[in-house]
Amino acid sequence: MVGATWNGEGKLQAWLRRFEIKRQELVAEIRHEPLKYAVLVLSALFLIVLVAYPMFLLFKFSLLTKAGDFTFGNYIEAFDRPGLFRALKNSFILAIFVPIGCLGLGLPMAWAVSRTNMPFKLLIRALSGIAFVIPSFIGSIAWIFLLAPNSGQLNKFLMFIFNLEKMPFNIFSMAGLIFILSLHYYPLVLFTVSASLDNIDPSYEDAARSLGASRLRTTLGVTFPLVTPAIFAGGILCVLDSLAAFGAPAAIGFPANMHVLTTKIYTLLSHPPRFQLAAAVSLPIIIFTGLCLFAQKWYLGRTKYTTLTGKVGSAQGMDLGHWKWVVFGGCFAVIFVSVILPMSGLIILSLLKTFGASISLSNFTITNYEIFFDESFLVWPSVQNSFLLATSTALLCIFFSIVYVWMVERTTIPGRGILTVLIMITFGFPAVAMGVAILLGYINLLYGTLWIILVAYVAKRIPFAYIFLRNAIKQIMEELEEAARISGASWLRSVKDVTVPLMKTGMVAAWILVFSISLRELAMSILLSQPGTEVMAVAIFSFLEDGAVEHAAAVAALVALLSVVTVVVARKVAGKGALEVD
Repeated sequence: MVGATWNGEGKLQAWLRRFEIKRQELVAEIRHEPLKYAVLVLSALFLIVLVAYPMFLLFKFSLLTKAGDFTFGNYIEAFDRPGLFRALKNSFILAIFVPIGCLGLGLPMAWAVSRTNMPFKLLIRALSGIAFVIPSFIGSIAWIFLLAPNSGQLNKFLMFIFNLEKMPFNIFSMAGLIFILSLHYYPLVLFTVSASLDNIDPSYEDAARSLGASRLRTTLGVTFPLVTPAIFAGGILCVLDSLAAFGAPAAIGFPANMHVLTTKIYTLLSHPPRFQLAAAVSLPIIIFTGLCLFAQKWYLGRTKYTTLTGKVGSAQGMDLGHWKWVVFGGCFAVIFVSVILPMSGLIILSLLKTFGASISLSNFTITNYEIFFDESFLVWPSVQNSFLLATSTALLCIFFSIVYVWMVERTTIPGRGILTVLIMITFGFPAVAMGVAILLGYINLLYGTLWIILVAYVAKRIPFAYIFLRNAIKQIMEELEEAARISGASWLRSVKDVTVPLMKTGMVAAWILVFSISLRELAMSILLSQPGTEVMAVAIFSFLEDGAVEHAAAVAALVALLSVVTVVVARKVAGKGALEVD
């Protein structure tokens, strides 16, 4: 027992000596380069204020009464309110059926573009990306125009063709919402799985075929099992995105008095705002998000899925014969329904004088686009605000991500892994919950200004820049920076003149992607904006609430065009496939 105690004390003393040596080395380095450590410390504090503080307040407010006393009553009151349990049920219905729809569409298309000789595969990939790039609430406007129960143009067309007595579809329903979100999120499955299929060592499939397995049996028994992680990851992304969706549920659900958790949070923050209840309702979304991510990590950690070891050859596409055109037709049908049809409907709607009237030359006009220049509509200020916020968000995300990735990848500072956790936790954090957290954190300081929206944007979008730049810095040899230091360059100059220029491609791609996503952000914007700080997405939503669907379509058409253009540019800069798995 004495020996055990003595050994323990010896180990403690050895640890203390090592700690003291490290401390002295760190102190000496700080004295040698104070600017470097000042930047690192300030950047770390910025992240704590940006992310950790609002999240702590969100949890804290959910456990406090208005008087500041501790209670669990907010959770009881919140879910005892009329309609809130139904909203919870609707959210979980979406979280179940939207991923099923996405897998049903995305898996066959991923197999077709990666493992067959189907023609026009690149076209299918590119057009599928547009379905995801265009915000779901904009797609909802188009589908309202097409499938509204009383005035939907596609409904009218089907009634005429098939001599029906009533409209066959009602987009203002749970089935309609599942339909819209499935068409919006299926590219998550397509790109995730196709990227994994592209990387499979073809020797596994060759071995199965050499033993007599047909190509179909090889696909079902070998190929798809090998990409289980990608299938699981794509499905989880669809679960989380459908649970956190706000735009489409608001556009489709509000007219039908059909709520999900995210839209209930929005109503709880309407006048009079009930912050404690909103925080309590946000927590289930966050907890379920965490459970999904944990389940994914646990499940994938149970089995080894290594399939790329030193590629021995390229995969041979399954020869479908004449069926290749049938497969292409199926893929193009999905593209037509998810991209071409709704975007055509959106453009037509933006040119109509009267929503619901017949489509004819007499009902066409370009005056809907005059709202951009009419000061009474305040659309142009919302455009300016959107561009200012998107530009500033992208710049700040790039700047701080450069510092964070350098800290994580180029230093041995204790606790640097916590930075990655703080950054990436917002990646799976629902935007509407993030909006509530930022509102609680900065309502007394920044509310009513563009600053509070900027804080929310940066907190939510910094993971995108971080992922891009971390991958970029990993490809740069540390010896290049060391050579600059040996030549007499300071830390700041070696980073500015060596590391940053070599990360240029990743920086540009990350900037454009963050800019594009921020330009169309709705969930956080609608919670945080006030008169004078509206953005384009909020302007669209306001037009929908007022029944000015044609004006909403005009602004939405601009947002859709800008979203497509920015991502096309980003793909050109970042290279093929760089933006496909997100």
